[in-house]
Amino acid sequence: MFTLITNNTMQSQLLQRSLEESLHIYMETLQLKSILENEDIHLSLPSDSFVVIDMSVICDEFLSKYLKYKKRHFPQCQEVLLNCEKELEYKSLMNWPNLVGVFYLDDSIDTLSKGINAIQNGDMWLSRKLAQEYIVYYRQRQTNTTNDLYSKLTRREQQIIRHLAKGATNTEIADKLFVSENTVKTHLHNLFKKIHAKNRLQALIWAKENISQEELV
Repeated sequence: MFTLITNNTMQSQLLQRSLEESLHIYMETLQLKSILENEDIHLSLPSDSFVVIDMSVICDEFLSKYLKYKKRHFPQCQEVLLNCEKELEYKSLMNWPNLVGVFYLDDSIDTLSKGINAIQNGDMWLSRKLAQEYIVYYRQRQTNTTNDLYSKLTRREQQIIRHLAKGATNTEIADKLFVSENTVKTHLHNLFKKIHAKNRLQALIWAKENISQEELV
């Protein structure tokens, strides 16, 4: 399930319709005004839902109000940023706790379709530049010791989180381990529960902060 946060304009309606038709999905709309004015809404989103945020209409006061609003109405939902500027830096993405995808103003519908499909399959969708910046950032935070919780993971879960920490997609992990993508997804689901991660990014952070470099090699 997808919910688009945007303004109530003809342009945003066209955007919603275009996304629905091109991606073959149903998308609800949550007005930006509802968040800024802290309105109560009757919107119950499953934990595996995606909140798509139209960054072209976001104002300075949005983020702090959004985080409070999200905590109250849809704390587990994952976030996709749409219509981002090319100059976007990875540090600004730290503000989004459940981020799984970033799309730019000049991205084509084909790119959106490919990216959304990847996200629905449990992967993240970031530009190569952002992905490299993330890797460099977390490499600097690499720990020299391994958390005891790592030893409590199954052998397969340990293999998967090591590949995930290197930026591998579900497809790549499946190929390396000679298993199906569905098997990888099942292990990731169990793994996330054990390390209290809501998504791949949080699992990546956990791996970098709790698994030694020696283990990850």
